Amino acid sequence: MRRSQGDSEIKGEHALDKYMEQDCREYIERIDLTPLKGKTVLITGANGLIGTYLIYMLHISNVVNDTGINIEAVSRSTPNKALSEVFDSNYRFHPLDLNLPDSLDMLQKADYIIHGATYAQPGKFLRNYLDTIHLNTVVAEKLLQKARVNNADFLYMSSSEVYGEPDADNIPTREEFPGLCSPVNIRSIYSEAKRIGETLCFAYKNYENVNAKIARISMTYGPGVSANDERVLTQFIRQALNKKEIIMMDSGSKVRTFCYIADCVLMLLNVMLYGTQLVYNVGGKESITIRKLAEEICAITGSKLSVENSEYNFAEKVKVSPQHVELSIERICSEFGLDNFKPMSEGLRRTIEWNRRNYNF
Repeated sequence: MRRSQGDSEIKGEHALDKYMEQDCREYIERIDLTPLKGKTVLITGANGLIGTYLIYMLHISNVVNDTGINIEAVSRSTPNKALSEVFDSNYRFHPLDLNLPDSLDMLQKADYIIHGATYAQPGKFLRNYLDTIHLNTVVAEKLLQKARVNNADFLYMSSSEVYGEPDADNIPTREEFPGLCSPVNIRSIYSEAKRIGETLCFAYKNYENVNAKIARISMTYGPGVSANDERVLTQFIRQALNKKEIIMMDSGSKVRTFCYIADCVLMLLNVMLYGTQLVYNVGGKESITIRKLAEEICAITGSKLSVENSEYNFAEKVKVSPQHVELSIERICSEFGLDNFKPMSEGLRRTIEWNRRNYNF
């Protein structure tokens, strides 16, 4: 690796700086990646926050532990220059639109397949509604078929959205909860596509002999988040750093439970390598109201908080998100002995510092 513990001079969405490297060097000490030694891991959605951290974690394992993991990265967007310049011959990037016919033909045999390609942000999945549906259904099945042919393990990155809006008795929400979702509203473009993707995993696991697993992921954040991310935490950080003011569109009473990206990736790798169940929730431990989140970011950045009591048309357009999102992570924590999660105060500070450094605020 050309830049060890020091800062990267490369600016950009996924610049390889001390924050990512520190996280990955810390977290690879918490998991045995020996089963991946000399294996090929195919990751779709490679330029997303989770995909980038997965790739970087595997690369750091190669550097530190000489695991020789071959990383096949797939994304529709152009390859990240920072990754391409720093990573070695074990890393290959494929700029593919997976919704196109025969897009998988050029990919080599894989031992593990992680499918994370999708549009997860409401604004983006509304603008790309058919692509979102097809990535989580048609493309998911093509990758499951590849897993069957390659005799590869398959990990499907699903979402807490499959639960819809659980009633109070089912918060925190456990994996057994079937979900309260409508198939005919705007948010279902994403949530129902994920649910069908999960059904495909169930079918291929039980009837096609594919070792498929599902991770229902909720609210990840951390260094490396995209500059054009439209979700609330990132928008608050950008407002605070750019304008020294966060403007909220409502009272901020909704409750969310955020998961630091390195904790998320550690859970995903455990599920992929050692999971004994079909479905695992992947999330954080600290719940917080949106207003409190804004206040925490203001305190770190020295910004002020304002509330505009105006009608928020976009929220209405996407059928207003659930009031309380909190996953039970008892299953994954007990099975893998996970208990040392990044405190949100520290995770927020690292995320803010990363944004300040990489976007020149």
